[in-house]
Amino acid sequence: MLDKHPTAALEWIRRAGGSPGEAAVAWLADELAAVPVGVAWDVVRLSAAEGWRTVHILQNLGEVGPVLLGPKGVEVMVPVGAADGWNLPGARVLARAEQVEVPPPRVVAPHTRHRRTWIVPPTAEPAVLTDADALYGAYAAALATGGSVR
Repeated sequence: MLDKHPTAALEWIRRAGGSPGEAAVAWLADELAAVPVGVAWDVVRLSAAEGWRTVHILQNLGEVGPVLLGPKGVEVMVPVGAADGWNLPGARVLARAEQVEVPPPRVVAPHTRHRRTWIVPPTAEPAVLTDADALYGAYAAALATGGSVR
């Protein structure tokens, strides 16, 4: 079984400019699927500790879309261009030429695939994205309550 939400996940990849066929093959081989940034959504990468706190704040507000955890931190999907000009420490908007590697949506923390996991998987179509202003505020609050970013 590929996934309990295969159609939504593969459609999510197609809309992002990725290949659903390549993603399905990768996932069946227990690999990650590469998905381009900047087509259907941008990615804001946050430091891991503050990123987790940020996601908890957003979940309490009911305002969080797909979120990944990887070796470089927490990666939140936001509307294209919505996080341009961010200036918070430890936050980085990935360039449009970059890609993120995603496990199947069934791989949710604490389970991982190649050191990547979903905190919030993309299970709805169309995927609901995190509002960049809500993310900015939640991350600023996480920084204020959690100390500095290293």
